[in-house]
Amino acid sequence: MNDIRAPVTGAVHARLDVEPFEDTALLRFPRLGRFDRLIHVITTRPWNMAPHRGPHRELAILRRQRLCAHLGVPFERLTAPDQIHSPHVVRVDEADVGAGRFGRDSAIRFVDGLVCDLPDTPLLQLSGDCPLILVHDPVRHALGTAHASWRGTVAGAAGLLVRRLTAEFGSRPADLWAGIAPCAGAERYEVGAEVRRVALAMLPDADRFFATYAGKLCFDLKSANADALLTAGVPAAQIEVAAECTLSDARFFSHRREGPDAGRFALVAAVRAAHASA
Repeated sequence: MNDIRAPVTGAVHARLDVEPFEDTALLRFPRLGRFDRLIHVITTRPWNMAPHRGPHRELAILRRQRLCAHLGVPFERLTAPDQIHSPHVVRVDEADVGAGRFGRDSAIRFVDGLVCDLPDTPLLQLSGDCPLILVHDPVRHALGTAHASWRGTVAGAAGLLVRRLTAEFGSRPADLWAGIAPCAGAERYEVGAEVRRVALAMLPDADRFFATYAGKLCFDLKSANADALLTAGVPAAQIEVAAECTLSDARFFSHRREGPDAGRFALVAAVRAAHASA
């Protein structure tokens, strides 16, 4: 797996596994890929998965449908939050299922994180540089996903995701396995002093996650989120951090590299029904 240890948290950094698919490629966390009932992929170019912006946005719904078919989950149950750069996490109830499958206008409102134990209910998150977080409970067959922009990161979105799984499904943090998807890397995510000021007010020892590179202040989003998962009780060896950086790896859409009309790649994850893995 070509793992290395992250300097701040002890979490595992790894290159993602690659599956060729049609004219694109799908990526998976190597360790999370060991769980038979967990389905998860991260999409890459040229598949823009956002119907509201970016190149070939008119194909986004069709691509969502084709991806669900490939994964063996119903597109009708694809569920997404509207992602407002918050730390808010809610449980997906049956009444929510299918919200957001056609775009943000119908998505679950005012949230960036979802937890779910409904089988064959794929959750969708979009990104163009921000970390996307996946947490799986293989004991209770539940999962959670979150979009953790810098605002969500400093507000503790990753830890809230763990606590929501615990509150809703009785998950034990020690049983959880987590992955942090490709995002802007530690040496590339430039921020202003005002971001550091907010982080210092909200995160313990936040200065660990800031450094200056080539005269630019940068925020290590991966380490900050991995540390939040660790603090919430997820064992370090069960936190997998994608080594890929969206700003330097052209396989990913990047808002910072391409501007406001950049497309969005997606994290899609679901838990299969028990009979499906038999």
